Amino acid sequence: MLQADVREIVRSVLCKGLSAAQADQIVKATVPVQIAAGHAVLHEGDASGGLYLLLRGEVEIVKRGADGTPQSLGTIGAPTVLGEMSLITARPHSATVAAVTECDFALLTRSQFERLIASESLAAYKLVATIAEVLAGRVARLDAKVLELSSRQDCPPPVGELAAFQRKLFSEWSF
Repeated sequence: MLQADVREIVRSVLCKGLSAAQADQIVKATVPVQIAAGHAVLHEGDASGGLYLLLRGEVEIVKRGADGTPQSLGTIGAPTVLGEMSLITARPHSATVAAVTECDFALLTRSQFERLIASESLAAYKLVATIAEVLAGRVARLDAKVLELSSRQDCPPPVGELAAFQRKLFSEWSF
């Protein structure tokens, strides 16, 4: 894939507010990665490899349930990003991502990301702001779902526990 094509995907998926030069800065900090169909891109519980920008292909997101059984959370196709939570928090990956088809990625490693931040790169800060916006949107959708489930008359105990966790989430800022 041409660098100009990757730059446009970076601008459209990662951050619409990036200038062409800022997008180039992010693209130059990435490394190309190809994953064959059926192979894992990242594993739940593993240390963060960085932010994966899916340029071409389709992946499946799988998370282990409480009993250890893998459960599919769905499939997504390019263009999208994966690993954004681990990039920001340095926590292990929260799910396994496996290639359904042959996939092309641009990987922004954690060390390259930290170099961009250390150099006070405006592009890196815009990337952080975009990731924060995405994560805030996910929390808002989770809040709506918790509210929907917990307001039912037949609210089972696990949903009540989820509502209690939601309250804790908003009252404590460190985990």
